[in-house]
Amino acid sequence: MEQKRLLLFVTLSASMLFAWQLFINPKIAPPPAAQNAVENDIQDPQDPDAPLVAIKPDIPGAKNAADEQPAPPQADLLNNPQRTILLGSLDPETGYFLQTKISTTGASLVEAHLNDPLYRDLKDPKQPLQILGQFDAGKNFKRSSLDLDVAQLDAKLAALNVDSHSANWKILDLVKDPDDPKLYQSVLLSLTAPDGSIEVQKKYDLKKYPVPPDDFREFRDTNQSGYMVHFDIKVINHGQAVQKLEYQLLGPIGIPLENAENTRKFRDLRIGFLQDDKSVETEIFTAPDIIENVNAQQVEKYSRAFQFAGVDIQYFAALLTPDGKNYDPQLVNGEMQSNYSASIEPVLVQRGLMDETQSRITVKVNSKDLELAPGGEITHSYAMYTGPKRESLLGPPLNATEIMDLGIFGPVAKLMLWLLTTLHGVGLSYGIAIICLTIIVRGSLYPLSRKQAIGAQKMKELQPQIAELKKKYGDDREKLGRAQMELFSKNNYNPLAGCLPIFMQLPIFFGLYTALNNAVQLRGTPFLWVDNLAAPDALFQMPFAIPFLGDQFNLLPIVTVGLFVIQQKLFMPPPTDKDQELQHKIMNYMMIGMGFMFYHVPAGLCVYFIASSLWGICERKLLDYQSKRRTSTIVGTDPNVIEVEAKSKKTQNRKNKPEEDEPPAKKGWFARLQEIADQAQEQAALNERKQPNSRDRGPGKKSKKRR
Repeated sequence: MEQKRLLLFVTLSASMLFAWQLFINPKIAPPPAAQNAVENDIQDPQDPDAPLVAIKPDIPGAKNAADEQPAPPQADLLNNPQRTILLGSLDPETGYFLQTKISTTGASLVEAHLNDPLYRDLKDPKQPLQILGQFDAGKNFKRSSLDLDVAQLDAKLAALNVDSHSANWKILDLVKDPDDPKLYQSVLLSLTAPDGSIEVQKKYDLKKYPVPPDDFREFRDTNQSGYMVHFDIKVINHGQAVQKLEYQLLGPIGIPLENAENTRKFRDLRIGFLQDDKSVETEIFTAPDIIENVNAQQVEKYSRAFQFAGVDIQYFAALLTPDGKNYDPQLVNGEMQSNYSASIEPVLVQRGLMDETQSRITVKVNSKDLELAPGGEITHSYAMYTGPKRESLLGPPLNATEIMDLGIFGPVAKLMLWLLTTLHGVGLSYGIAIICLTIIVRGSLYPLSRKQAIGAQKMKELQPQIAELKKKYGDDREKLGRAQMELFSKNNYNPLAGCLPIFMQLPIFFGLYTALNNAVQLRGTPFLWVDNLAAPDALFQMPFAIPFLGDQFNLLPIVTVGLFVIQQKLFMPPPTDKDQELQHKIMNYMMIGMGFMFYHVPAGLCVYFIASSLWGICERKLLDYQSKRRTSTIVGTDPNVIEVEAKSKKTQNRKNKPEEDEPPAKKGWFARLQEIADQAQEQAALNERKQPNSRDRGPGKKSKKRR
């Protein structure tokens, strides 16, 4: 009985304590606000229209700014609020091309987005494309575009356990858009050393331009300055002694690698060096090359003045360039030297774990030694282009058109891009424009294609006689070649004439291939079931992955290669010997290889190849139909008398005059070549008969005449 009472007492007591702590105690004595709470968004009291800012928790040992007693300088530095400022807008009608996010932590350019409706995120077309981002390496280590390192300032900040990247910079000025007070177009930030001797200021600025009522597309595709983020660095000496310092400026960070599983171009580092005649020489640094130099500890610093430096991908680029009236490069000892930078070097941000070509890379600018007198200051101005790779946007004053990668057939590629843009400008979709462009190109090459087809048809008709010649002469290559050339000469057929149209088409083919592979206009453009003409059509995803092909089923490459095989079967003459059989086998293997090669090409290229193949099949069928209606003009020949005819031809031409008034048939190119070879052989034999054999004479003995 006593045990039951004890158990009941304990149960009731525990229930009462639990109810007291859960319901009554929080109302009587609420807990105090947590000292280590998460960041809270508050409104800036000095600017009620400013966006929300984030205040970090108080740092131990730092006084609150609201205390009655004045805070020491280092406390003011540590109490700068963490805030994010948006410059520009995502609305293209505002006149801005970009929206950038600036953080007071390190005065970093955290993000940059393009607001052009043509450039959307491939994974989510409703979102704008992010062209710059922040790299998070873990352990509170983050790097952003245009990060600044000043060793002399960081040495003074070390006593507070912060540096120029982790400290919150103070906002000195925030300029609103005069047309829309909700938007900002410029911000000025400052960071001062604890002793007040050195102050570094960073200013970000975006320009806006009136949107024309008409021709919005041309306005966006020709205005380079709209894609520029202007950036100033000012260093001020507030001390009483001369200050010597230098800075390191980091280039663009976070450029997205789009369609990485299919693209053939990854992040490349481009540096355009100034020449003595103010021209630009562009050098390219790939990620594997930079990794190799980093591993070997042989990263080279280039002291030449640069016009631009940054990272480019297939369709976009982020390029840093010196700017402003103070920039004045000079020729020193035959080399252009910058008055801003002492050197520039490639930087490996993050190595790709699976593929080195997908590593994150950028560039670092090392300034010259800056010597500031007491009260002195110096300003260096830069600008960073963040936009699409279009020739109209990469011209002067940036002078970076060489990053377009148009190759040796650049003029042809530019012409093809112009035609493609013109066709789209008249109202055609880009898919239909590619088909029309194919018709224009193949139509202009029709005379050459017709000549090639006629030659192929004649060669097909000559195959039976060539087979007889091979049976007659067997392995005697010399006689077989002479007989074949005689046969070709009689029928006025030149085998090289069939190759000429192919060589004439090569510049157009490679130029068009390069143009379609670099056309940012095709990026994100739909056609039929294709969502993006700049990527494989990806009809559906397979439940398994095929080696070298992946798990996406691409229909257009299969159709392309299938048409190639049909063309080969229709138009290649049947093999007549073992050599031709081997050639046919090699062509079949090549078609298999082309299937792997074409499987990951952009859908726009496949549309071109399909249209070109269909045109070629119809064109050849038409020419074959026309050739059947003509009477065959093939002249037969007897292999038994070819040698006699070749030897006696000259004699008969000398003795017999032409009875008819018609001029003799013009000799073919091979016949003339063979005639020259025969004359040279006869002359060599004649000279050999006239000269005595040198082996019959001993050294130092004169030759004797034969009796």
